[in-house]
Amino acid sequence: MTMEIILARTSGFCMGVKRAMQIAINTAENSDQPVYTCGPLIHNPQAVAYLQEHGVDSVSDWQTVAAGTIIIRAHGMPNGSIDKIRGQGLGVVDATCPHVVTSQRQIKKYSEQGYFVYIIGDPRHPEILSLQSFAQENHRLIADYAEAEKEQPPAKIMIIAQTTYNADEFNKIAQLLKSRAQNAVISDSICQATSERQKEIKRLAADADAVVIVGGKASANTCRLAEIARALCPRTFHVETEAELNRDDFAGVNRLVVSAGASTPDFITSKVIDFLKSL
Repeated sequence: MTMEIILARTSGFCMGVKRAMQIAINTAENSDQPVYTCGPLIHNPQAVAYLQEHGVDSVSDWQTVAAGTIIIRAHGMPNGSIDKIRGQGLGVVDATCPHVVTSQRQIKKYSEQGYFVYIIGDPRHPEILSLQSFAQENHRLIADYAEAEKEQPPAKIMIIAQTTYNADEFNKIAQLLKSRAQNAVISDSICQATSERQKEIKRLAADADAVVIVGGKASANTCRLAEIARALCPRTFHVETEAELNRDDFAGVNRLVVSAGASTPDFITSKVIDFLKSL
């Protein structure tokens, strides 16, 4: 029997990533000074390598840059960073995802109004480090439902998530915290592209013999897709490139689903599909 390969309709670059990539490439093309991103522009090694080929380097600390332009990556940076960079005489181009900017503004607004802000997400993720800087001292980071269960919230709270967080998990956490507070504002911050990808992979993985998720191992949204798929289809493989795939893993597979994270370039996914078709 021929293996059926189904590519998720929502796989690949989201609007925020496409925008950030284009901003970076355009900046490098039109600059006679060095161009850098502060940390990887997006969490995909192949995309970062592609940017480097087009004149955009990544530095871990902008303070090590003597001259040139710093591109603020899609995840955003801590509040006040842009002013500090400009203060060092460097150029700044802001490629923060518009959804992240909306979350930053929401946190700032409610924090200033005296709400205790709960930020749900991975404490180590650069987006979370950016978001928490827009709250005053009255905020807390929560990684998962188990942590939320330990909370006794104050009367007035605002709940918001990392834009790439698991939508179902966030809803559970938000409802739990809301039930324990007198006044709770829940911000619908998970971006539509993330929600759509999660809904589609849930539907497709339920009927699949195997699933391949393509994207960076450090990409939160890609890891989330793999996590959701694996819960429904244990034969789920998260790979960055086709080189990680093993022919033997697909023995007896009739229905194979492929999806890719929001930071995964189409050319990487195409190579994965070409390999799978060769099976």
